[in-house]
Amino acid sequence: MKKLAAAAAALLFGAGAFAYNPPAGGQNILKITSPELLTGANSTAGGPLFITTPDSVVNNPAITGFNQRNTLDLAGTLLFDSEDDEHSLGGAFSIGLSMATRWCVPTFLVQGIFVPYERMQLGNSINFTAGYARDITDELAIGASANIGLFYGYGTDWTASASLGALYRLGDVSFLRDVRFGFALANLGKMYTNTEVLGIADIGDFSGEKLSDAEKSKNGMWPGIATPRFGVAAKLLDHEKFKLGLSLDLSAPGFQDFVGDVGLQIDALNFVRLSSSWEYDLREFSNDCKNILPSVGLSFHFMIKAKGAYLSKNGWEQSEMTAGAAWKRLYEDVDAVSAGVVVDLGLNDEEAPEIIMWGDE
Repeated sequence: MKKLAAAAAALLFGAGAFAYNPPAGGQNILKITSPELLTGANSTAGGPLFITTPDSVVNNPAITGFNQRNTLDLAGTLLFDSEDDEHSLGGAFSIGLSMATRWCVPTFLVQGIFVPYERMQLGNSINFTAGYARDITDELAIGASANIGLFYGYGTDWTASASLGALYRLGDVSFLRDVRFGFALANLGKMYTNTEVLGIADIGDFSGEKLSDAEKSKNGMWPGIATPRFGVAAKLLDHEKFKLGLSLDLSAPGFQDFVGDVGLQIDALNFVRLSSSWEYDLREFSNDCKNILPSVGLSFHFMIKAKGAYLSKNGWEQSEMTAGAAWKRLYEDVDAVSAGVVVDLGLNDEEAPEIIMWGDE
């Protein structure tokens, strides 16, 4: 116990030893690559309606622990800065796969981020995340993930970290349905410490003229090391043809900031889904670089049928596909437009197994 307390104290001291000046969006660098991440309130509890995708491990590696099907995810994001004539276009992409096995749900995710703007200078990076999740009981799932990333364009650096998470499904409470609690401890490892990007402390005084390398702040550690996240989500309405859910997330990046996320999702006829979220980042708002508009996303759900011996063997003759798009104004004059497709192979088994005793047939 003493060794654990000493390690925790050393971790907190180490986080505070670095000046807090990440680039705008630095804490959310992996959360702009898909419509689900842009509009899901960065939910540690799985989002308002508990719709999980492979990139859910970015928020909490335990979320995929209840998955019953293999899931493929492909998405891309375009970013526009109307005031940056030299760099008007940026982007990001993600490719993910979750595999539901008998023993666990492994997830693999590749993300690329390419953002050159002065007001949101995330630089260029390629990131790989591998996650492991497992349901311990019908209510509890746990998970862990590891991430490595290579940064270039504004200095050269690398990151290697792990995240731990848990998700508890409490069930129905009064008028609330499927109440969930999630907790994650993210970014346990080496963060970016050798970059030359423009930090949030400088954006408030940014006049629009291109800054020289000498004028840019030497950024400290980002994203925030040992970031705790807590989330709660539930459905307010859960009818066959109409569902409404809310989520709330709280996090403290590197114990040097406070971030709150509120999410809303509406599903009609199990066909069309409207998603929206709003984020409050204390440090970014205090430095006049955060936008106050919520994100908006719209997606459509389809059943797809295919024939083939391999598909039939694996029970994939019928599968589900969700195609969606989202918009979010991230910072002043910086907009993100994202589109993606999620394919869930096979159908969920929603009925409990029927046990027939010998002689009762």
